[in-house]
Amino acid sequence: MSDVQIIRIEDAKAIARVGVPEPERAAPQEVRVSVALALDEPPDFVTNDRIGATIDYDRIIRFIRDDLGAPAHLIETLADRVAGHCLSLSDRARWVEVTVKKPSVLSGDGLAAVTIRRQRP
Repeated sequence: MSDVQIIRIEDAKAIARVGVPEPERAAPQEVRVSVALALDEPPDFVTNDRIGATIDYDRIIRFIRDDLGAPAHLIETLADRVAGHCLSLSDRARWVEVTVKKPSVLSGDGLAAVTIRRQRP
């Protein structure tokens, strides 16, 4: 079993048009996105203290904030888009787990959330 590096981003805010009914999708709403991205064979970071030795997490955050794409019916679709982006960032990417939370869907306390895990074949 090889060593693994896991990059985490927790509850990044994004504005998206998402929802099953058209009126819900018509107005942008906040979603929260968390990512856990596993990279195979991390280098010795003591001797390789450079961004090229890892993935710049800003590339993930920018995608979440700026590039979630067209309106979607499901938060599952948003999670899948983020997962695909993360896996495309490096050949070392082994798997990614993405959670999308939608606070506005439930009245009162609580929120709706979905987690998708994708791995490289």
